[in-house]
Amino acid sequence: MRGAIVHKPDSRALAVEVREFLRSNGFDVRISNRRLESYDFIVVVGGDGTILRVLQMLRECPPIFAINTGRIGLLTHCEPEDYKEYLLRSLNEFDVEEFVRLKCGDELTALNEIAILCSAPAKLVEMKIYVDDVLIDVLRCDGVLISTPIGSTAYALSIGGPIVDTYLSSILIVPVAPFKLGWRPWVVRDDRVIRVEFDRRVFVVADGQKTLRLNPGEVTIRKYEHPARFFKFEKRIEKIVKRLKDIK
Repeated sequence: MRGAIVHKPDSRALAVEVREFLRSNGFDVRISNRRLESYDFIVVVGGDGTILRVLQMLRECPPIFAINTGRIGLLTHCEPEDYKEYLLRSLNEFDVEEFVRLKCGDELTALNEIAILCSAPAKLVEMKIYVDDVLIDVLRCDGVLISTPIGSTAYALSIGGPIVDTYLSSILIVPVAPFKLGWRPWVVRDDRVIRVEFDRRVFVVADGQKTLRLNPGEVTIRKYEHPARFFKFEKRIEKIVKRLKDIK
């Protein structure tokens, strides 16, 4: 099997160590961030942000194994001190799980969320939110997030969204600072099509990685046909709970 190792800038030494470890165990690996779809697997040495950056390069996603050298590492499999056991086991068993990604038009894809945010500081934007062409809410707000279950523990969590089981087939709709009493986030099935109309210029941001600036109009967001693929992590939910409790 051929593998690529992608690392954040300050983690090159560990990436080199991982490369030599895998080569000594018979795997054909190299440090590269080019043509990633051509590899059988990807090892990411970094944090959640590095994983999200790698996913921006991928349409069809080889399985990802991630070693945490970031701050929180909700998407990662292990820490640097214990990667050898977990990485070898994952590659030998090759048990893979998939998670929904979102797409907005033809330009943006996201594992965590698509954020639609007013481009004018301290100004409200009026948004009309449709699910399968049914108007579900009209809000004056700073913006709205369309999030995956994995993204429910990211930006969506910080603005009052619910924590959703990562294995539920769902999409979250969470307003950002709505000027409205009694607002609630929505959780809908992941085959729904979400359309958002807005009356001001907005930024549309995918996972904090790519941004479009749009004039007043609308965007459509739906499930991306190519999910993110990760080596299976048996205690993912337990890890999420522990890491969230540890955040200061």
